[in-house]
Amino acid sequence: MTPRSESLGVVMVSLHTSPLAQPGQGDAGGMNVYVRHLAITLATGGHPVWVLTRRDRAGQSVQDLPVPAVPGAARARVVPVSAGPATAVPKEELPRWVDDFAAAAPAALSAAGGCHGSDCRWVVHSHYWLSGLAGLSVAADLKAPIVHTMHTMAAVKNARDARSSEPETRESAEQQIAAAADLLVANTPAERDELIGHYGAEPARITVVPPGVDTSVFNPDGPHRWPGHPAGVKVLFAGRIQGHKGPQVAIRAAGLVNGRSGSGPGLSLHLTGATSGSDGLDLARLREQAGLGDRCTVSGPVSAADLAEMYRAADVVVVPSFSESFGLVALEAQACGTPVMAHRVGGLTYAVADGRTGRLVDGLDPETWAVELERVAADLPAWRQQGPAAARRAHDFGWEAMAARLSAAYERL
Repeated sequence: MTPRSESLGVVMVSLHTSPLAQPGQGDAGGMNVYVRHLAITLATGGHPVWVLTRRDRAGQSVQDLPVPAVPGAARARVVPVSAGPATAVPKEELPRWVDDFAAAAPAALSAAGGCHGSDCRWVVHSHYWLSGLAGLSVAADLKAPIVHTMHTMAAVKNARDARSSEPETRESAEQQIAAAADLLVANTPAERDELIGHYGAEPARITVVPPGVDTSVFNPDGPHRWPGHPAGVKVLFAGRIQGHKGPQVAIRAAGLVNGRSGSGPGLSLHLTGATSGSDGLDLARLREQAGLGDRCTVSGPVSAADLAEMYRAADVVVVPSFSESFGLVALEAQACGTPVMAHRVGGLTYAVADGRTGRLVDGLDPETWAVELERVAADLPAWRQQGPAAARRAHDFGWEAMAARLSAAYERL
């Protein structure tokens, strides 16, 4: 991005999770990566950015994100806002604190150095439905337009996952946000269609802007480290350990493959992430039922650099999510030169080029996934040949290009 001479300030609202949080821990995931990198890249291009997030522990103070020291760069600051107890609160309980967050946000913004008045040029960009509700109030206070990114949608989750029980209050809130936002940002054309189909959003108020990937970290060049059992085809699942992300599909499919391979090499499965949400899974029970023994290993959330080492070491990265607005894991894995096997759904159909950078699987039946994994194992060299194309595809997605498109959209508003 080219630094701007007259900067437009961006107030991001990320109520339920901070861009400073470790992805894979608690409710932190792809959205944290998205908000963090977007804020840093916008600030690098000259837009001062303030990210408002709920204070979830005592003693929190304003923190700067690591914006590169280049001519014209501005500051990106993470601003804790007092709303509810200064402790971690389950996401399901956070709606009760949305109004308090919105009421406290202007003072917190002002104390963090954000201007407040008719001379300010602002745009508010909220992320996820809780932030959208608060963002509507913040935008009204600042007399600024509001941009919103859903990241996930209740109507989509409930339609695709029989176990999903997203409340009607969330669907209603997302309907309100879709009607009120000056601009809705969809990650893919599929998400744009979902916004229109499920919430009646006006097509003219939707822009499609794919997220990026940090290729300075996620690339094919670097160390490889496989933390699991070394035998057979190495399969990696990365993400929050919750039913909606589908680790149970990967475990059951791996169990079927190894059960049929007899004394052959079979495969090893490693899962990295933390149990999260109300649909958290009993991994120990799932592993026992699948009969995987030490061929299925688990680690907690890891740093981006460590995750890149795991991506490079894996033969296959599996993304068996019930729905995904995009699926940054799929993009990061491909950037490291590892083909991806993903559910043919939502943004994953956009992130993975079927047959060129990986494979899209119809449905989430473990038997279907087992058959696809067996196909990979039967001709692993052919599967690995997709790695360079996967890396090239991922490198087409960059945070700078994304931030430039959003900057232009902000200015139009």
